Amino acid sequence: MSVLNNFSVSIAKGLRRLQKNDVTKPFLSSTKRRGSTSNKEDRPHLKMEKSLIVSKVTRFEYEKHSRENISDDELERILRKRGSDYDAMLQNHKEQKAFEESVAKNMRDIGLKVEMASRLTYNDELINWCDVVVPCGGDGTFLLAASRVRDANKPVIGFNSSPQRSVGRLCLPTWCSNDVKGALHALKEGKFKWLRRSRIRTTVSSVPKLLDKITPVDLHTLHYCRYPPVSHFQDTECQPDHTDQDAPSSQLSTKVLPFLALNEVFIGESVTSRVSLLRLQIDNGKWTQTKSSGLCVTTGTGSTSWHFSINCLRTHSVLELMKILGKDFDVKLDTRLEKAREVAERYNQKLMFPPDSRQLAYSVREYITFEEWPAPRGLRVRDSAASVRVRSHCTDAGLVVDGSVSFPFNDGTEALLEIYPEDSLMTVQMDEALPH
Repeated sequence: MSVLNNFSVSIAKGLRRLQKNDVTKPFLSSTKRRGSTSNKEDRPHLKMEKSLIVSKVTRFEYEKHSRENISDDELERILRKRGSDYDAMLQNHKEQKAFEESVAKNMRDIGLKVEMASRLTYNDELINWCDVVVPCGGDGTFLLAASRVRDANKPVIGFNSSPQRSVGRLCLPTWCSNDVKGALHALKEGKFKWLRRSRIRTTVSSVPKLLDKITPVDLHTLHYCRYPPVSHFQDTECQPDHTDQDAPSSQLSTKVLPFLALNEVFIGESVTSRVSLLRLQIDNGKWTQTKSSGLCVTTGTGSTSWHFSINCLRTHSVLELMKILGKDFDVKLDTRLEKAREVAERYNQKLMFPPDSRQLAYSVREYITFEEWPAPRGLRVRDSAASVRVRSHCTDAGLVVDGSVSFPFNDGTEALLEIYPEDSLMTVQMDEALPH
């Protein structure tokens, strides 16, 4: 079994374990388990008279937008000369748009009012207008749609537009993409279960004159790969006071970022080969200076994603450890590959936790430290927390929300990452099989 398959098995088993334990609690009017829809009065109710479809930005659209909307013929010439598969790119674009139009048509056919928005036109006015946000794409499009929804009672329900090419764990099951009309009827009839997903609220602090400069950069429409070098403190008037680095500065002003993280917040230098210098405070504990490749703070929803990839054990690594224990420490172990795979999967499943959990999980990537016996210096590389406070000593860093939107996060800037119940995202769960 390949490493990728091993990852998939671990994630699938972990998700089944979470569902089996019924850790995802319904909200509003539903108290029934999934599939228990015999009593119509007990079914959840979804208001969706005004629906907002959020469309995926295809690679074709991205390439055209990045060249200031040149003609299709000129774009084709450039891409073919570059060696890109233009025909496949165009075909995927047409399939995506056809799927979005299919969803919109099926909605209008059952009497719903429908508006459509892209990454470039998605705004608060449209969000306030609609009853439900319907991203059509994959998990990336779902994360984009969710990040701007501040109302905890406004559902976000996603269709995976390419189930044959991607999993779309945040979207409705595959059968919904293949039978949009049936999925809409199932939603209207309450054949689903409410699921609240926790999200991370980020509060940043900086000197007042620089706080307004902490503005979002959309990484998906970025035409360059990094921030220009910026020093937040270039004059003596703005120099932060490092005489007591553990004490909060009374000179700092704060603001809450307008994006909520459904998966994770990543903080680190824009150039990945550069060491990220960050001071961390976990749950109001002591401040710890860290040198690493960056910090990833995740929700339960994101625990099956980047957090899992950072921390999961590979089967062959476990097998090597088991052989060392047997050979060098005389520990009697079954060192067959299947047994090592079982151990790895059990460990990896513990990395995942419920999407409605109010706990965060943090991971310091490639932590540079010197361990001292019996107690290692610094903090645990991976752990759970109720809150994480970060102070930057970086020169060209970003605070990235769900891998999509980045904020400048350079020397002297602080961020407090927390979960509040009122920031949770309303989503639905449906049976993997057809309900009719």
